[in-house]
Amino acid sequence: MKNSITKTKMTALFMLFSGIANAQTLDLETPVINITDQIKTIFPYVAGAIFLIVVLANLGHFTKEGGDWKKGLINIVIYVVIVGIVVGLYQFITTIKL
Repeated sequence: MKNSITKTKMTALFMLFSGIANAQTLDLETPVINITDQIKTIFPYVAGAIFLIVVLANLGHFTKEGGDWKKGLINIVIYVVIVGIVVGLYQFITTIKL
């Protein structure tokens, strides 16, 4: 019984490593580079458009009588921080070489 479990584990490990070896020969790097280039060109426009939407959505906090300008400013700052985190993570991930 113990011997069959070891054979099963060895077979699973062999299948895992052979799958990894086959994936490396598929040249997956070129499509990934193409996608990252597209993301790099589109992201600033998308982030800017969303920023305008956030500002317009929070405009009422600034212009209404008795509006809570702190809440509007905090919402905009939270958006900027989230975009900064996304950009930082993207740059970190793209610098990693496998």
